Amino acid sequence: MALTLNFNDNRGGDTTAVSIGFVPGASNAGFDIISNADQSALLPLNLVNSSANPPQTYPFAGNWYSLADLAQGVSISAFSGRVYVAYGPAWAVQNAGYEPAQSVTDPNFFLRYDKLEMTFTGQAADVANLTSIDYWAIPLTLQTSQGGTVAQTVAGLQGSTTAQEMFSALNALTATPVSGIAGPGGIDGTPLPAQVPGQFQQFSSTSPAPGTTFARVIGPSSYPPINPPPGAIPVTPYDTLLGYLKNLYAAFGPGTTVGATVPGLGNGVIATIAGNFAGVGPNVPASGPQAAQQYQFSASIDASYNITLSGKLSLSDDTVTILYAVGDLTNPSGIYGGNAPYSLNGAAAVSPGNDVYGWIGGDLFSGLNIGALGSSTASALPGQTLVGALPSQQWFQLSPATFFAGLQPGNTDYNQWAATLAPLSQAYNFAYSDRFAPVFASLNPANVDTLTVVLEPATVTL
Repeated sequence: MALTLNFNDNRGGDTTAVSIGFVPGASNAGFDIISNADQSALLPLNLVNSSANPPQTYPFAGNWYSLADLAQGVSISAFSGRVYVAYGPAWAVQNAGYEPAQSVTDPNFFLRYDKLEMTFTGQAADVANLTSIDYWAIPLTLQTSQGGTVAQTVAGLQGSTTAQEMFSALNALTATPVSGIAGPGGIDGTPLPAQVPGQFQQFSSTSPAPGTTFARVIGPSSYPPINPPPGAIPVTPYDTLLGYLKNLYAAFGPGTTVGATVPGLGNGVIATIAGNFAGVGPNVPASGPQAAQQYQFSASIDASYNITLSGKLSLSDDTVTILYAVGDLTNPSGIYGGNAPYSLNGAAAVSPGNDVYGWIGGDLFSGLNIGALGSSTASALPGQTLVGALPSQQWFQLSPATFFAGLQPGNTDYNQWAATLAPLSQAYNFAYSDRFAPVFASLNPANVDTLTVVLEPATVTL
């Protein structure tokens, strides 16, 4: 059983060279992609061909295929990973497992590329999605069909939105940097607009020179750490969301009256993190952190703006504490990236994994990204309580139209990048978008035989 993957160039008269590459994920068990033009087997973009004459070695140009090469599409029997689209020069593979970094020291930083993600193994759960979490560069649309009849569309540009309008909306977020971070010094040592090339400069003699045309707008989760100071270059120009934490402390910190503005919140308590965890894998274990279980935690904030979750899991009578340090929350990979490390019951901090603790953290980060924590907006759910008083998994039942400014009217205590993308594109706009809205295109072979990637008009004037 195979899925046909086609590419439809909808860019009109744009003759810019287009390259396509397939990067399998770390857990990909197979890579079976055949060209429909000549039945030749395609190679992973980032894997050297040791049988080539002479043998390929890193760094190398990469196994890219032109749009003309794939004019008749490909047949995929097994693939899980990213499909990259590059305009103009394609990025070169630096080492095994390499993918470009959003860093001025990366030799591919100033090139224009974007990606989609997909898994096809012939199973009902197979999916594809667009993602603009890390950056936005090239508008793509996904369309699935069976027998020529369209089944589903995931739009990279919603409605009549143009690439120029998308660029302008995202670029406006950092046209005047708001992070307030001085940075570690050097020519890029202060926050710069997230547009590439924008005002980015060559950081050292071994770094690539900036391009002169648009490459991408970098998202807030893609910047290097700012904590511990002095951080790293390039310095994020985005709101670090420390102000959100400070506002939560001022409204609900220790000593404040419980229920004064939001039922149940106050005297340190800022949210209830509660719901169900379905467990991990096709064979869910009966016990341990990957087992299916319920959770009920109270989230509190201290004077340093650290957040502690305290509560219980349904499979244990023990009280559990999960501590997120403020420096980790405000790092780009923290609230924005949904990947802040945590300390479990006082142990050394660890990165979140695919278990109940990672899921619980996902609730917390989701609420902070959309502005649900501390929100005094009416929920419109049965009971008509305020959003901030809801247990976390009820946030996922809210209408996405109420997120962001709707939950935090009059301030910016939410993910500005995600809020800007949400009405303009159906791509992932932050790490947990799928908890709130369907962002996947199903590749269930019972209903889909073809996935078409549409290259939308992409002209951007700086």
